Amino acid sequence: MKALFPLSSAVALALALCGLAAGQANVNEGLEKANIYVDAVNGSDSNPGTKTAPYQTLVKATTVAEANNQKSVGTHIWIAPGYYREGVGLSLHTNTTTLPVTYEATGTGTIVSGADLFHNWKPVTGMAGVYSNVWPYQWGNCPIDTGGPFEQQIVLRREMVFVSGVSLTQVLTLNQLGVGSFYVDETNGVIYIYPPVGTNIGSAAIEVPTRASIFSAVNRSNIVLRGLTFQYGNPCRGVDQVSFAASNNILIDGDSFKWSNGGGIGFSGTNSFTVQNSVARHNGVRGFHAIESKNGLWTNDEADYNNWRGSQGGIYGWQGGGFHFFAQHSNTVNGAKLLFNQTHGVHWDTDDENDSMTNVLAVGNLRVGVFVEKSEGPVSLANSDVCGNSLLGLYFDGGVSLRASTYVTLNNNVIAYNSNAQIPSIGVQGGVPIQVTNYETNQVYNLLTNNLTMTSNMIGGTSGQQLFNDFDQAGGWSGFLSTLASDYNTWWNPNKLSFTEPVPAYFTNVTWPAWLKTTGQDTHSTYGKPSVDPTGPCKVLADAPDFWFVDYDQGSLTVPHGSSAVYTLLEIPLDGYNLVTTFSANGVSGVPGATASWSATSLPGAGSVQFTVKTSSSTPAGTYPITLAAHSGNLIRNVTVSLIVQ
Repeated sequence: MKALFPLSSAVALALALCGLAAGQANVNEGLEKANIYVDAVNGSDSNPGTKTAPYQTLVKATTVAEANNQKSVGTHIWIAPGYYREGVGLSLHTNTTTLPVTYEATGTGTIVSGADLFHNWKPVTGMAGVYSNVWPYQWGNCPIDTGGPFEQQIVLRREMVFVSGVSLTQVLTLNQLGVGSFYVDETNGVIYIYPPVGTNIGSAAIEVPTRASIFSAVNRSNIVLRGLTFQYGNPCRGVDQVSFAASNNILIDGDSFKWSNGGGIGFSGTNSFTVQNSVARHNGVRGFHAIESKNGLWTNDEADYNNWRGSQGGIYGWQGGGFHFFAQHSNTVNGAKLLFNQTHGVHWDTDDENDSMTNVLAVGNLRVGVFVEKSEGPVSLANSDVCGNSLLGLYFDGGVSLRASTYVTLNNNVIAYNSNAQIPSIGVQGGVPIQVTNYETNQVYNLLTNNLTMTSNMIGGTSGQQLFNDFDQAGGWSGFLSTLASDYNTWWNPNKLSFTEPVPAYFTNVTWPAWLKTTGQDTHSTYGKPSVDPTGPCKVLADAPDFWFVDYDQGSLTVPHGSSAVYTLLEIPLDGYNLVTTFSANGVSGVPGATASWSATSLPGAGSVQFTVKTSSSTPAGTYPITLAAHSGNLIRNVTVSLIVQ
């Protein structure tokens, strides 16, 4: 079948539309006539804030800068290296002007932290290596988010502990405590830590995050953050430790956003912003986030190792991502790296239009490398490398995944060696469109995946990895085919049945000749093994040996009483991690009449293991949490799953 318009026209239209995504910040820092200096080590808030007599805190500097702003004076705040254990908030006041304010580090190691140091740890009698301290907080569980998957209690917590910069894993009962973990007993006001073996508790810096927000701006414009590290904020999972709301003309330049319990940095309702040369790593849910914002420019940014908090509850996708974009209009991403996130590399999630990505490297992500979902488009990906993603192995995941999205263009990319499929197109059962409303115009779109353009890509996989899959949209298959434009690609898979179509039955595997006949496309494309490995840029390693312990079933299994639930757990090593891992379970005793067993007691650093819970005829209906843990050296990695008994 033929496309509705010639291939060259389809490519030109899509690229032209995506070229509209060109917005960015343009802050005139030359208007900053006042200079303020801050030094956490040598300053004092009773000083005048000059270079020779600096303030000590950012809060003091911000107070003075705000007063300057209301007098129509822009301010540049120069921040010396050191720890600033405080939170900064900017909001709109009666006399607020549009004059700029810049927060800039004068050297490396300028850290704005949400954590406080805890001292006076006491050894716990009868528990070698375990220490305790007073716990003065009663945070309880975070509110349950609506519209998403079931959230285990561990996902709703926001306590964190770091011992000399090493994070400990939270457990929810004292008997789960193992080396590399901590437990908070809110009822009795006690915290227990089991730091890595060999830790000198007297000299170690033990930091406990106590502030949810460490920088925020609401209804503000012309703000610059440069050269700063923001870390250890403890917001709930759906909140970002650094945030801009209803703001305009924001520049983020060379900053780091690390170890938030929720997100690293987020924009909502914000227009004309630039994030450049910045990193977001080890955040609990997502690195970079933007919702209902427009004219954003992201240049040379990196998002790695995010969604550890979500992973603890078997949530690997919802609200997560190295980048998570919801309702982004005219957004441009250039030169992004998306590595080893326990979620999607980038998720274009609902109502995304006029967006583009170029020179992207997405490698080793647990879910999809690049995911475009429920978006009217156009959205384009060009000159990028997407390899080795979808480590969880779900059949609908892969390298570049499309779900109910239109006008997506893939041009000159390497999409290879992603588990299951290189380009899965996730339709809707029976071809029923998904309704999406444009947040700016209120126009309603009825979306199925169509108007896909693929040109000059190298798309390859092993015999167990499909090239192109179209799932569950049999009713929309004809519309997909009639709007598909694909040519000048290189396809390769040693498995001859390397394409999946939804007709005559779901999961119908077909050959390359059958693909050509069905689609009427790829006239000038080739099918053969490349002479040179095209995935060279994808050969990257994690920054330290570690491992993930994840639940293939994504958090829950449902069985009738008297039956068995079999959970499949994957141990995924990073950077060659190969130490022996042993397993434990907690919570089975809370399932009346149930017994449990592991298929193996240990793994040599990688592989899969099954955990079976056998219920009895007397097991009451209900939902039961069970925590499964993998122990290796000083590391413990856990995931809480649900057993739902009908």
